[in-house]
Amino acid sequence: MEGSLKIDFKDEDSFTIFYITKDNFETEEEYKVLFKYLNNELIKRYNCSFSGLYDVFIYVNKDLYILDFDYIDDFSSRDFNVTIFLNSNILYEFYDSDLITSEKIYYKGKYYTEIDNMLDDIRLFEYGNIIFGKEVEEILNKGILIS
Repeated sequence: MEGSLKIDFKDEDSFTIFYITKDNFETEEEYKVLFKYLNNELIKRYNCSFSGLYDVFIYVNKDLYILDFDYIDDFSSRDFNVTIFLNSNILYEFYDSDLITSEKIYYKGKYYTEIDNMLDDIRLFEYGNIIFGKEVEEILNKGILIS
């Protein structure tokens, strides 16, 4: 498996993994392989691993997979309640209006663009944040489009 990976720990019971890859995951078996890979990365980078039951929300947009993990309970093995959102609206949040010259959305002092505009940019994780889930709908509904 090849790609870029970023892990954000929200607290001791929840974290988000951002994974950019050309690999395509569609079947349960393919997702099992992905989860094994992610577990190995957690061990290698942070000396921790999946343990117990997690609710996992997966947001998919082309080459980007966002896996949002919430720890539920401790069991003798690991298990996942998985919900997958295909073709998710995902935005890139940034502060410098000059970072993107194409259309962008202004909302609450920040700028946003479709994630497709930034996926190939090596500065992706460096200059902004990836926004997904319910927050995207609020930004799209209340933000101001700037051309």
